[in-house]
Amino acid sequence: MAKSKAPTRREIRCYLCGHTFEVSQRTMSVPCPGCNKALKVEDILVKTYLPVNDLQTCGKITIAKNGRVVAKIIRSGDGIECEGALEGVIETDGSLSLGPKGSWKGKSLFSRALEITDGAQLVGYVKVPYHRPEPEKKPERKSSASSKKQAVIATDDDGP
Repeated sequence: MAKSKAPTRREIRCYLCGHTFEVSQRTMSVPCPGCNKALKVEDILVKTYLPVNDLQTCGKITIAKNGRVVAKIIRSGDGIECEGALEGVIETDGSLSLGPKGSWKGKSLFSRALEITDGAQLVGYVKVPYHRPEPEKKPERKSSASSKKQAVIATDDDGP
């Protein structure tokens, strides 16, 4: 009798609200339990020119030598490896690695670690190490019986 292996799980962090939770290793996308928005979990490989508004994933982003990404914001949970060109604001919970012909140009770059090979180019504000602030807990709504009674009493007094 063959034993079935339990699928390995990995911890991811929502790139929108910061909520941390676990998913299966094979998960490609999932709704965030914190903000209920759809999250991309899979790794992204860019081999050509990619103009987008947002390039976001909880996985890793890899830009090949001939790859170029132009985006308003680039977010990655597991880090970014760049042999090509990146343009835009970068936020990553992992590290950013720029190869010898790699380049980044943007308003700001926030990363836990930065690895720059000789020949790489950086243009913009860089903050390393960067730790994303923890999400704030929302205060719970009070729906006590006393507040309901006050509302009922107020409506009863309005009679003719």
